[in-house]
Amino acid sequence: MSVLQEEMPINEKMPAKKKSKLREEIEGLLKEKGISREERIAVISLDTKEAYYFDDYPQALQFLKEKKGRWYLTTPGIRHQI
Repeated sequence: MSVLQEEMPINEKMPAKKKSKLREEIEGLLKEKGISREERIAVISLDTKEAYYFDDYPQALQFLKEKKGRWYLTTPGIRHQI
């Protein structure tokens, strides 16, 4: 067993990362413009502009199996709210 494993118990969680002031400022400015970070996977209808959000790809793909029409599957990233 290494020294690191002995010092930190397996079940102990790492402390949450604190955002820098600059990062908070940038995120605030983006939010004012209607732009925010999206951690989920979006499935968007290219015909009706409907959007649905999923936590993982298998859920999104299962949803798409039942749908007709043109759909776009996104990766997690930036979300623009109109």
